[in-house]
Amino acid sequence: MRRSPLIRLILPLTLGLVVSGCVPRYAELPPMSPAELTTPLPLQHAVVNGVKVAYVDSGGAGEVIVLIHGLSSTIGFWERQVQPLAAAGYRVLALDLPGFGASGRPDAPYTPPWYAALIRAWLDGLGVASAHLVGHSMGGQIAITLALETPDRVESLILSAPAGIERFTPGEGEWMKTYWTETRTLEASEQDVRANFTMLAFNRYDEGVERLIQERVRMSSTPEFKGTSVAVSRCVAGMVDHPVANRLGELGSPTLIIFGEDDHMIPNPIFHGGRTRTVAEAGQEGIPGSRLVLIPKAGHTVHHDAPDAFNAAVLEFLEST
Repeated sequence: MRRSPLIRLILPLTLGLVVSGCVPRYAELPPMSPAELTTPLPLQHAVVNGVKVAYVDSGGAGEVIVLIHGLSSTIGFWERQVQPLAAAGYRVLALDLPGFGASGRPDAPYTPPWYAALIRAWLDGLGVASAHLVGHSMGGQIAITLALETPDRVESLILSAPAGIERFTPGEGEWMKTYWTETRTLEASEQDVRANFTMLAFNRYDEGVERLIQERVRMSSTPEFKGTSVAVSRCVAGMVDHPVANRLGELGSPTLIIFGEDDHMIPNPIFHGGRTRTVAEAGQEGIPGSRLVLIPKAGHTVHHDAPDAFNAAVLEFLEST
């Protein structure tokens, strides 16, 4: 008997709640403001198209790498990439996408095209004409969108477990838009957050994941988190309403696709299931001349689960393009 999408989502998360019954309690700790979140370098700030953007910049005169995080993430999710890539001679930039982290929370559409336009304007302000784009999950779909719209701004694409390759039917898309409401994000409990992080987003549990859980839980009681809940809902709708899977063949930038072989989020476990390799190979087939790296045992946040292998694949690719 085929289970409903909601039942297939609840079952693994219920298991996660059982497994994580005895855990530190962060909900009773003082709220953590966006400015207190951990970042790999000191934050800098700019106003871009009227929106406050928080970012880090390693400096230097090397080629520019831009790190674009995924849904409900922050600069802190790149803590194991910024310094190693900078040490290899690149100027590394990473931003908190508006709606998240220490950036502003405007009343905006939060679609991939909106983010792409903001990133271009941000880079203009920094005097960066073109860059290598590294996008994780939703950040991958944003990077693809930017490369499709203004290919001259993109030296190469590095797609880390990207959204945008997997295809969804109109009905599946409408279900996701209906499910991911502002209220769902606001009402997520500490146990919900822990289950999502440890059962879906990460395969390698360590002190870094625990820190991100604590930050997420303590952020949820701040005034800014209401804006984040709006951003999450609109981001999901934006990815659904602005698909790129049927345009992958138009990409002309050198492209590297990296997936963890044991990604629990791609393919979508609610609707599709199956092997991550299937989606990864579809991306390689769809993007002309692209390369594919599958990292064993790593999950959706592949750059955290296997940072050495991820960074090595990125640097090898950049040195050969």
